[in-house]
Amino acid sequence: MKKLKLITILGPTASGKSELGIYLAKEYGSSIISGDAFQVYKGLDIGTAKVTKEESCGIKHYLVDCMDVDEPYSAAKFKQYAEKYIKEENENGRIPILVGGTGLYIQGLLEGYDFRPEVESTKKWKKIYEQEGEKPLIEEIKKYTSNIKIPKDKHRLIRLLELLENGVNKTVAGKSDEILYDGPVIGIETERNVLYSKINLRVQKMIEKGLKKEVENLINEGVSTDCQAFKAIGYKEMVSVIKGEISLEDGISLIMKNTRHFAKRQITWYKRMPYIHWTRQGNKSKDDWYEGIKKYVNSTLKEAN
Repeated sequence: MKKLKLITILGPTASGKSELGIYLAKEYGSSIISGDAFQVYKGLDIGTAKVTKEESCGIKHYLVDCMDVDEPYSAAKFKQYAEKYIKEENENGRIPILVGGTGLYIQGLLEGYDFRPEVESTKKWKKIYEQEGEKPLIEEIKKYTSNIKIPKDKHRLIRLLELLENGVNKTVAGKSDEILYDGPVIGIETERNVLYSKINLRVQKMIEKGLKKEVENLINEGVSTDCQAFKAIGYKEMVSVIKGEISLEDGISLIMKNTRHFAKRQITWYKRMPYIHWTRQGNKSKDDWYEGIKKYVNSTLKEAN
């Protein structure tokens, strides 16, 4: 069965994913699917760094501003919606562009994670992994075959064991580096000091744009401070400021710190995804950098045809 086409752009927060996504969407006449865990919520605009109407340049954005703040959202829901939009866009002759930073959401979609309730074997292997590490899982895999590539992370190890236990062809089961879609997975790489400066600047701009007022308005509209949406970085800290638990200055510092830590976790997560093609601007102009990315996308899509 022929794979659907998808261009994926990922990278840590503040790395420039949205801007690159819009550039490529204009070049290919595409739509964008957001892979962010919080941009889906209406009213969470400033703190989630949603693109403005002007910045979007008329590009259709899926999974942005489509859920109320008190609705639960998960990797499973994201996968369900994203698969639907990818299929629709392909059927209409367009190649959608997935732009995101939530590692589990992106990896789960690209690799086809099964987010249904865990079966007993999954629970068993998770428990063994937590208690004894990867060694017993690798030994169990080798009982089925010694000629297979052993995955490097917990999720893939457990998934491979489930496939082997269920009699899936050993060759198919071992293809943990493959994804379900045809098209490039582009990762934006940024030097740490540059990224951290961008993060601090972004947070400062969020404050200037009225992040505190945005949170106050949501609370005044009756949004519970315990809702899932307020777990987003920027919002949980501002809730503490509004409640008088910390000063505004401390709140801003905390947002910067938590965002930097989040970026580090994102980068760590992406290291589990060996199919990512990393790119960095370096000393190139943005135009030259984007042109190089476009050439890579063209060559990858050509290979997929």
